[in-house]
Amino acid sequence: MNQLINITNQNGTSVVSARDLHQFLESKQEFATWIKNRIQEYGFVEDVDYTSFDEFIKREIGGTKRKEYAITLDMAKELSMVEKTDKGREARRYFIAVEKKALAPQLSATPSVSVIEERNKKRDELLLLIRNNLLQGDIKQVAISNDWSYEMVRNVVRRKHFNSKMVEALFNKAMSNKQNQNIEITEMINQLKYQ
Repeated sequence: MNQLINITNQNGTSVVSARDLHQFLESKQEFATWIKNRIQEYGFVEDVDYTSFDEFIKREIGGTKRKEYAITLDMAKELSMVEKTDKGREARRYFIAVEKKALAPQLSATPSVSVIEERNKKRDELLLLIRNNLLQGDIKQVAISNDWSYEMVRNVVRRKHFNSKMVEALFNKAMSNKQNQNIEITEMINQLKYQ
């Protein structure tokens, strides 16, 4: 398999340069505009889907600083797919092939179906608990307070996507609601006792 786009390892995660991907996809948009629009439009989350950092570029006289993005293979696949071009399809197939090759030696270490089913059952129970204790507007509030896309947080609640940071924030909000509700019920019971 020929290497179309350089893949590196960052803290145990395979990543690619968003700038390299942009160049490969032959996008007509300027890089900074392209990446910012894609992050916003598709709800990518920093430190989950990508990391950003400043890189100093030396020139003959002085230098300049530019923002770079290291993106996960999942994000790279999605960005490739939304380009809707031959280059986009080629890049997406490449990332899928790289992942399959990386996973091949791990097949024997893959958790059994029952372990996966148990994990999914626990996730479903947790999300049900969260859904049962969220109030109207809570999803939007959690999204805004964490600078996340509303759609992305809503998809976590609907079990279309799993993001542990979002689940934790939603769980904290739901438990706060539940505690407030328990306090209100206790106060109502106490008022009824003394009437």
